Amino acid sequence: MSDATKKNGMATAALVLGIVSIALFFIPYLAIPCGIVAIILAVVAKNKIKADPDLAHTSGQATGGLITGIIGLVIGIILIVIALMFVSAVVDQADAWQDLANDLERYENY
Repeated sequence: MSDATKKNGMATAALVLGIVSIALFFIPYLAIPCGIVAIILAVVAKNKIKADPDLAHTSGQATGGLITGIIGLVIGIILIVIALMFVSAVVDQADAWQDLANDLERYENY
């Protein structure tokens, strides 16, 4: 089999999943698993490329899959952290408003 016809499906899958993880950044519960799988497939693909030099032409796909997988994973994690911070701030603000309402109620009863 010639160099141009030998395929590395893991490198292609890593690239596709990495791109999907970035494209679906606004749905972290999909972006994070896609990013993780893309990273794993990219690492496995790079190991296959080291073992079989005929797959060297797929190195760019594996590298692209690794990079896009990392980016998608990081963006997904950042969005989850931002969402948790937002929920925490809303809960804290609701507690503050409840405390204010309780204080006003006590002052009205005097």
